[in-house]
Amino acid sequence: MQELDDTALLREYVERGSEEAFAALVTRHVNKVYSAALRQIGNPHSAEEITQAVFVILAKKCRHLGKRVILSGWLYQTARLTAVTFIRGGIRRARREQEAYMQTLSNEPEPEVWTQIAPLLDAAMAGLNETDRHAVVLRFFDGKSIREVGAALGANEDAAKKRVSRALEKLRTFFARRGVSSTTAIIAGAISANSVQAAPVALAKAVTAIAVAKGAMASGSTLTLIKGALKIMAWTKAKTAVITSTAIILATVSTVTVTSHFRHAPPAQTSRLKLPTGSITPMIGYGYSRYGIFLASDGSLWSWGEERLGWPVLGLKNTRIQNTVSLRRIGNETDWVNIAAGDSHCLAVKSDGTLWAWGGNFSYQLGDGTKTTRPTPVPSIPGNGWKQAAAGGAESYALKNDGTLWVWGNNWAGQLGTGGTKESTHAVQVGSSTNWTKIWAGHIQTVGLQSDGSLWFWGSLTGDGQDTNQIPVPTRISPDTNWTDVCFGYFTVFALKSDGTLWSWGREANFYTQAPDTSLNAVPRQVGTENDWQSCASSPGGFYHLLMKKDGSFWALDASEHRQVKPAAAYQPVKLRRLNLPKDIVAFVAGEDSVGVVLTRDGEVWTWGRVIGELSPKDYWGPNRRPIHPESRIIDKPWQLSNIDSIE
Repeated sequence: MQELDDTALLREYVERGSEEAFAALVTRHVNKVYSAALRQIGNPHSAEEITQAVFVILAKKCRHLGKRVILSGWLYQTARLTAVTFIRGGIRRARREQEAYMQTLSNEPEPEVWTQIAPLLDAAMAGLNETDRHAVVLRFFDGKSIREVGAALGANEDAAKKRVSRALEKLRTFFARRGVSSTTAIIAGAISANSVQAAPVALAKAVTAIAVAKGAMASGSTLTLIKGALKIMAWTKAKTAVITSTAIILATVSTVTVTSHFRHAPPAQTSRLKLPTGSITPMIGYGYSRYGIFLASDGSLWSWGEERLGWPVLGLKNTRIQNTVSLRRIGNETDWVNIAAGDSHCLAVKSDGTLWAWGGNFSYQLGDGTKTTRPTPVPSIPGNGWKQAAAGGAESYALKNDGTLWVWGNNWAGQLGTGGTKESTHAVQVGSSTNWTKIWAGHIQTVGLQSDGSLWFWGSLTGDGQDTNQIPVPTRISPDTNWTDVCFGYFTVFALKSDGTLWSWGREANFYTQAPDTSLNAVPRQVGTENDWQSCASSPGGFYHLLMKKDGSFWALDASEHRQVKPAAAYQPVKLRRLNLPKDIVAFVAGEDSVGVVLTRDGEVWTWGRVIGELSPKDYWGPNRRPIHPESRIIDKPWQLSNIDSIE
């Protein structure tokens, strides 16, 4: 009996009334249900009552559960909704007791991050869609392997791995919005280690006896709880059906209207249409918060987009401006020579060799020795010998004129290259090499080029929350010495050689290289057969990449379909298409899954794809501070951005 899976045990109980089968199910899942209840209610006795109610509900409804039900996820959701019923009824002063319970947690020798996320976990889980919630419960509550998760979800191992990673990223974002800064790996570890604790020894036996009697022996309060929970479950199911059917109706009726609205109307641009020009090499950086930083050729600095994550990445003195559809001037200096845009912060170098930073500072990434958020540029690491900077998720990199590389900030995946994973509060040198010529930062993947043309990689090879492929020190990726340029995708690296060939490695490299086995993603493989590529640009985490050929033509490598989780056979081949763009482009960048931006020699800025700058941070939050994903307009044809020459 113990070897049977949940479906078989449930069938045994439904068809034969096997109490032994039901007892096995209770034993298997009671700790998870009890822990979910205890986390929300804070009172062990009340958590036991909720646990009893959950399994009585299972006994009552088991005949009506679908054949493909994922029982573990169903029980977790039922426990959460039953706890909601308990709290709504005001039973046993739940809120005050939960606070007391969390205080006892803070006194126990558990990881600090767990004491922070435990009160938020079940609300965060409620914000996931059903499949994502099932994936998290199976992987981290039940400790299933990725292969087992895939089998339960009806997906292959790669799809399951992607599903789990993206669900973790949604949880991380939820926690970050509530002041808990952590990484997906740490969150995964905290949930795995702490989300399920042992229920009282006698509880499983008591629960089984009450449940198989369909609640006949339950107390009056438990029966009231069961009735209320069943109502909430019925309402939740009905509400989902209404929303789904409404969406179908809207999609059917309004397809033409929506397409017209989202594809053809750029925001009004009423200011001047050219940036000032000069002799500085211009640059564009694109950050995960959906924003761009521009270095004009006269040495002035500009920003555009949204502070979606809440950090002041736009660098504006007027902090009330958190989104802008036009470029806005950052300060009034004209001596900037290098810029870098990260997830939550930015770096820039001036012509005197000084380094500056602004934005979020929760991992010391600004380099000023504090954790103080800075809305406008402030001096970063001291010195005046800096020549290039790179900004990652919450970590920073900078090259000196003497060829040394310095790093500071977050380091959970070894992305700083210092040999460990400890956060660095101040700048430390990477190795002893004096041959570094350029550095690229991609969240938790880092690539460096040395003066002999060799390319070096360190950090996380796959970006998996349970990654065992971490490379904590710079490691040469190949014996070749003709590497020239690098850009990133979704935990994937692209690199160009001087012979014009494009190469890729990392988590999703096989999408582009057509490698037959993901095990081949660990080393560079060529993308396509072209041998006339000149440069590339794309932001970390995206599936849309821009490439320029030696003849000056621009091409988009579009793998955005892979943002959706599907069976491997359902994906179309990655598309490469030529773009019709303005001539004489001197800087370009791609972001996310559709955003493209270019800067021409005479100062014109053109963009296409997702329209950024129209949404403010509050637009990403719904009722009760639940994160939402508002739709942005999509404009396929390039349109021109204006700029506002004002520091206010």
